[in-house]
Order: sequence, then C-alpha cells, then structure tokens
Amino acid sequence: MYSILRRCSGIRKTFGLTPVYPTANNSQSPSNGQITPLHTHSCGKEREQGYYTKSNNNNHERESQSCCSSSSRVCKNHTTTTTTTLEYELSNFAKLTTRITTQSAAEVATSPHTVTDTDRYRDTDTDQGNLPTATDLELPKGLPLSSRHHWNQLQSSLHALHHQQQQQQQQLRSYSSTSHTNLEDKMSNPASKVNEYANRDRLGLWGTGDNEVVGSISGFARLYDKRYSKGLAFTHEERQQLGIHGLLPYVVKEPSEQVAHCRALLERLEQDLDKYMYLISLSERNERLFYNVLSSDIAYMMPLVYTPTVGLACQRYSLIHQNAKGMFISIKDKGHIYDVLKNWPETDVRAIVVTDGERILGLGDLGANGMGIPVGKLSLYTALAGIKPSQCLPITLDVGTNTESLLEDPLYIGLRERRATGDLYDEFIDEFMHACVRRFGQNCLIQFEDFANANAFRLLSKYRDTFCTFNDDIQGTASVAVAGLLASLKIKKTQLKDNTLLFLGAGEAALGIANLCLMAMKAEGLTEEEAKARIWMVDRWVNIFLKIHTDTKRCFLFSRGVITRDRPKGGLTEHKLHFAQLHEPIDTLAEAVRKVRPNVLIGAAAQGGAFNQEILELMADINETPIIFALSNPTSKAECTAEEAYTYTKGRCIFASGSPFAPVTYNNKKFYPGQGNNSYIFPGVALGVLCAGMLNIPEQVFLVAAERLAELVSKDDLSKGSLYPPLSSIVNCSVAIAEKIVEYAYKNGLATVRPEPVNKLAFIKAQMFDLDYPRSVPATYKM
Repeated sequence: MYSILRRCSGIRKTFGLTPVYPTANNSQSPSNGQITPLHTHSCGKEREQGYYTKSNNNNHERESQSCCSSSSRVCKNHTTTTTTTLEYELSNFAKLTTRITTQSAAEVATSPHTVTDTDRYRDTDTDQGNLPTATDLELPKGLPLSSRHHWNQLQSSLHALHHQQQQQQQQLRSYSSTSHTNLEDKMSNPASKVNEYANRDRLGLWGTGDNEVVGSISGFARLYDKRYSKGLAFTHEERQQLGIHGLLPYVVKEPSEQVAHCRALLERLEQDLDKYMYLISLSERNERLFYNVLSSDIAYMMPLVYTPTVGLACQRYSLIHQNAKGMFISIKDKGHIYDVLKNWPETDVRAIVVTDGERILGLGDLGANGMGIPVGKLSLYTALAGIKPSQCLPITLDVGTNTESLLEDPLYIGLRERRATGDLYDEFIDEFMHACVRRFGQNCLIQFEDFANANAFRLLSKYRDTFCTFNDDIQGTASVAVAGLLASLKIKKTQLKDNTLLFLGAGEAALGIANLCLMAMKAEGLTEEEAKARIWMVDRWVNIFLKIHTDTKRCFLFSRGVITRDRPKGGLTEHKLHFAQLHEPIDTLAEAVRKVRPNVLIGAAAQGGAFNQEILELMADINETPIIFALSNPTSKAECTAEEAYTYTKGRCIFASGSPFAPVTYNNKKFYPGQGNNSYIFPGVALGVLCAGMLNIPEQVFLVAAERLAELVSKDDLSKGSLYPPLSSIVNCSVAIAEKIVEYAYKNGLATVRPEPVNKLAFIKAQMFDLDYPRSVPATYKM
C-alpha cells in the first residue's frame, strides 16, 4: 500500500494536483470546532466527489493540516469518527483515476479506434462501487503508474473504502427514520441522538467584564435602558456629551439622595404588595438604584422582594403583571426551546432560576403566576452575592395548571390547560436542560425552584451529576436548617449525633434536611444506620373535605403518621423509605413526641399552627432546652409563631423560623428569633460555584456552606436567641460561604477556572456587581 501512495504522489506531481484534506476552513465545521452528524454526512459526499484541485504554485505536495491527527481514527476533541490520511489518498486517487482516464481518452479522441474504452468507462456505475478493472481499462500512456498487480490491489482497496463509507452513511441515516431533508429538524429534538452533536453557542467560561461595547450604546439607551440609566445622577457634562441634555430636569442628584427619595416613596405606601410593585417597577427603570435601595436596609427590604410578600405577589401575579420579566417557555414550544432561548437579549447568562409553578411556597399550583419566585430569587442573587443582573435569567416553564380558579380566571396569563405529565413532561424538561447548556454553556448554573415533590427529587437525581444544578427547596433549605442546628448546639454544648430529630413533613424540605443531617452525623463518627435511628419523620397533614349535607363541606386533618416500615396506611415512597423506622405505627404528632422524645422538632409541612400548645409544652417537659424550628413559608403556613414557641416553653426554647417574626419579650427578657431563610445559603453557593467554574454541585457543598454559616454566628447572636447572623451582614455571609466553596472546589478538582487564584477572597470580590454608577462616557487620554 505504501508503494501505491508513493505513486499517488508522483501522479500529483505530473498533473499539478494538490490534495485537499478537511480543515477548519473547508470542512464546513460548526463554530467552536465541533462536528455534527450532518457535517460528517456532507463531508462524506465531498470525499466521494474527490478532493483534488488544480494548483498554480510549485509546491504541489503541500498538504492542508487536518483538524484532527491523521494517526487516530477518533479525534479526542470531537464526538464523531474522522477519516485517516490513507483513506483520503485512496479516495482522492479514485477521482484522479477518473481524470487521468478521461484525459487520456480525450487525447486520442481523434482516433476512431479508442471510442469503446471511453464509452465503457462512462457507462460504469461508480456510485455502486463498480469501478473499472485493469482488464477493462487501458492504462494511460506516458504516466508513471504502477504494475498491473498494484493497479488491481488499489481497486480492491477502493472497493473496501467505498463499502465502509456506505456503512458510515447508513449509520448516520439510522439516527432518524425520516429522510435527510428532515435531519436539521430532528436536531432540535432532544430525544434524538443527533442533538448531542449540535454546535454550542458557548464553550468554557466567559471573561469577567461586562461585555459592553461603549460605542454601540446611544445616549437614549443610557437614559432609558435599566442597565445603564442613572436617572437624575447624570452629570451636566455627561448629558451634553450623550445628547440627552434637556431631557432631564436641571438638578443633579447624588446616589444617596436617590435612595432616600425611593425610601420616602416606599414609606408612603401602606400595603406590602404595593411596595413590592413599586420596587419591581424601579428595577425596570434603574437597575443600580434598585439594588442600592435593597442594600440600604436588607432586613427591611428582603421581606418585600421575597418571602413573605412574594407569596401574595404570586397569587395575584396575573393581576399586577405590567412589565415583562424573564422568559415564559410553554409546553407548546417543545421542540424549539433552543430557538426561544436565543430570543433572550443577553448571551452571557450564568445563573438561571427555573420553576414550573406547581408548588409555589406552601401555596400550591400557581402555574405561570409562579414567575414571582425566580424573579425574587435572582434579585437576591445580585443584592446578597453580587452576581451581575445581566447574567441572571428567571424562567417559568408553563406546562399548564390544575388549579380550577386559575383556569377560569379571565386575567390569567398562563396556558389554560391541565398540567402536562409523564413522558411529555420529561421530554420537555430534558430538552430545556440541554438547550440551556447549548445556548449558555456547561458552566451555566440552573437552580430548580418550587417543583412538586415527586418531580423535584426525580429531576435532581437525574441531572445533578451531569449539569451545574441544584434544588434550593431540597438542598438550600437543608443547608440553612443544618446551619441553625449546628449553631444551636453551641448553646447546648452537644454534637448533632447526640440529639434525636423529629420532622413534621416528609416532602422536599424535610427530606433534604434529613439527608444533610445524616451526612453531618456520619461526619461526626456515626454509621449510617446509627444516624438514621436518630431521624424520625411524620408525614405532613392534608386537608380532607367531606360532604356532610347537600351544600355543606367540612375539613378534616389527616396524617399517615410516623414513617415506619410496613406502615398500614402506606404512602411510602422511595425517598421516605430511606428514613423508615422499625417501630409500631404512630398515628399523630403528639403521640410521636411522647414516644420518640425528640430533642429537636422541625416543621416543614406548610401546616400552619401544627405546633400547638400541647406539642410545645410536651417538648418543654422532655427537654431543658428544646429546639423548635418552624420553617414553612409564608408566615401563614408557619407551624407556630415565635411568641407561641417562647410562651409555651416558658422562654426555654431555641427557636428559628422560615419567615420573619418580630422580637418577643418574655419574663422581661427580649428574644430575637432567627430567620432560617434560604437566602443565607443559595446566593453564596451560587457565587462560589460560578467563581470556581464548577460543572456540577456535589451534596457536600451544602454541608460546607452550613458549617461555614454556623461559624459566622457570634456569641452575641446566640445570647439574644438568634441562630443566624443578622440580616444586615448577609452579604458578608455570602462572600464567606463562596470563599469556602471555592476552596473546596479547587481542593477536590471540581474547579475549571485556571490558574487557581492565590487570594480567593479578593478574586471573588473582583467578580461581584459594582453598585456604583460607572462612567457614561469613555475616559480620554493624551496622544
């Protein structure tokens, strides 16, 4: 074969032909150096047509460099098989043979004795691999060809190569049952293997700048675009240079004056929902001013832009909807989600919060009205962790709703259909995940928010190892709860493994906390079975409506009781079985408190008032210092109030809640109940993950975050009864958690940002959003 290739080279010299190998310039490869099946298919056709071109220079033997090494059949950077140099030589020589033969025939065309040879070759069906043999074809005269033996050997090799190419093309066609004309349409279908090879719009990490092209932003854009607007803070010089002079009143205000003005307007509004609407409107007019207002008093502003006010905002979202926020992707977009994502005006998206609206807080299925949750979460991403707002994207996946009142509401902004379920739902979610990575990159963080229990656990398990994703309801809630537990144990001077935990609720939040507690206890030296024996769970209570008379219904509370193996009442899912105890059935929470005798009582069932006087007094009888966590949101769903907890335990309990409660005075002592809000965790986790460029988020990350948050609780905080740092310091908490996560990522080989920063804290702060107004005109310099 080597001699054949050498003679190929000689023929090229004679005819002035240069082989063309596929390169970055001629292979029709998609962007970012990726190769798709469509590309491979088209390249196969090009190879059949031949790659030799006429060369005008003297260096006839110069060969274009292949994008992949010719010594390997499979390029390590690609996902498809490429063709070696040997096969290109054979394929090229097949075309060369045709040219030589045709040229030779043309030279003797004036002679009437050689017509039959040319005709015989023209009639040969080369598409089927029936190439002429040496006995059928006269060798061209005057050419340095090999012997007839080598000629036949070459024909055999060409037959084998052509057969191999046909097999490759058949494999490509097997990706789809449709014809090649439908191949590009199939590539948009995530269920098709072809989509695995689709070119991505982003590979790796973006830089840390704002990607702003100064000359492309007009004066009007800087005045009216929320990202660039300063309002009355534009200086007179900037107004004149930008061509907006006269479009604003004469006065120039300092940012602090603007914040004071906004606070004055807020104080004039009586209803929290009205304050929420004002702040959201401000965020659409002047982005930096909005975040400066939030930062001016985090403790006051957080409940207005997130829980509990966001719950009311979601219930009335269709009514108060004014400005477009985020993206709504409906089940009707299935098959085209990538195209929908391309409509988002920002390409540098690094954090997505997505919901399908099926379990908004403790309020149930709100459908498209659940958009308030992603919007609120991402506002806190920026306000509490400095993630740039232009890099955040809130998304609602509108798959319908099963809430009758919404389906009948004429103002409802969502899809008026019953929820999609089963394979249709799963394919939709899968397409969304892959479309996000294709559009925004593998490093793009995707946070699941307020999915129903069954879907939340299943989707987290499916995607956690292959995508940069986490579920805040499961993992964020768990982390902040474990942080509170670890802080409370400083008061009791015990370890977590020394306590028995009883949960009311066995949904996303409760199971997430239980799993993280299990991990923490194992870290303290217990075996898994020993740790599980200390974790007890009671299924949440549900409302059962029974028809008593024709027009009368009564509501009864029903619970399946403690999760035990072989429980007669059933209802044991895979996740619940993980914590099922070998014990006789226990039907009620009060009975469970008496028999289990827990040190820690955690409510995550969204069952308002479930920790009644009887339950709280029992906890006080069993423990000198009972730990009571009422974590459900919003406030109306809290298992008990701070005042009830301190009163019925005679001021001896350690209390934390998911919603904010005012300070409580009992026996002349003032208690400041800590709010176990996920906001202590998810902004810092997101900041650390993005700064390190992590591709997935192990469960250990949330234990690291919990331990770091517990370390930040001071003795002064504990003395006042608070298990968390004050909300006024939450930005510092986020940065400290992010630093710990970045350290963990580099230590465990999970970081992709290189080189590793020496001063990680300084590196993190350098990536954060600057609340100060930037210059609106470029700086000048002498030349």
